[in-house]
Amino acid sequence: MDSIKKNWLIIVAAISLLLIINAGFYIYYQNSKICTITSTSNIESPEKNQTVQTPLDYEDFKLQWGLAWIGLELDNVTPAMAAIARLDRVEGAYITDVTNNSPAQKAGIEPGTIILSFNGRKIRTPEQFQNDLAGSEIGTQFYICLSNANERTTVNLIPEERPSYLPVLIKTYPYIGVIVNDIAEGSADAEKIEEAEKAGGVLVEEVIPGSPAEIAGLLKDDIIMSFNSRKTRTLREFLSDLSGCQPGETVRMCIMREDVRKTLFITLEHNII
Repeated sequence: MDSIKKNWLIIVAAISLLLIINAGFYIYYQNSKICTITSTSNIESPEKNQTVQTPLDYEDFKLQWGLAWIGLELDNVTPAMAAIARLDRVEGAYITDVTNNSPAQKAGIEPGTIILSFNGRKIRTPEQFQNDLAGSEIGTQFYICLSNANERTTVNLIPEERPSYLPVLIKTYPYIGVIVNDIAEGSADAEKIEEAEKAGGVLVEEVIPGSPAEIAGLLKDDIIMSFNSRKTRTLREFLSDLSGCQPGETVRMCIMREDVRKTLFITLEHNII
């Protein structure tokens, strides 16, 4: 009898111990799940940690085009002006006048100076500078390189809104027939640009059938590197150049297609939209 009772107590103790162990594993498992869920909810996704580049809205760009102003009047550079400024070529934008109390005057810019570049892009004509300025965002700083008889200087400027008393700039948006965008950071295209030691480019996302771009041979996934022999590093730069062109004008584009460089000539058309 004592032996049976003893065996029964051993069985009960073993079952109790097994239940305790199972309960312990169950609690540990549930706590592990709770900790995992809590931890996951507190960890920021890679997208949150990355600097997200705000896409440039084309419609918004068109509405803002031409509103930026710094207070300069410009003219073509003559051979005599280029000689005085010791330029290798007769190019740039010659400053004939600076408006009182304008961003340009506040920055110390004076008449008789030649603008050589805008945000690192070469300026060959006053029209190129006007296009770059027209495509700029009010309140966003840019820099220009200036030259005179004595030295070359770099000046930072923040454009203001164009005064209402000035004549409205004529907006032209010729038809080219492409959908383009900035190259995404960290993408294969971005790595390709970096390997080529270039500062940027614009990705062709779509070519409209029958458009001037398709006729000229532009393809989807091409990267536009320059527009009329000027660097094209961003979508804003591309649109600034394009908006300054006229229907019927033929523009020269340097593109990168895989590892091959090509030069295309595209004749722009009237925009029917």
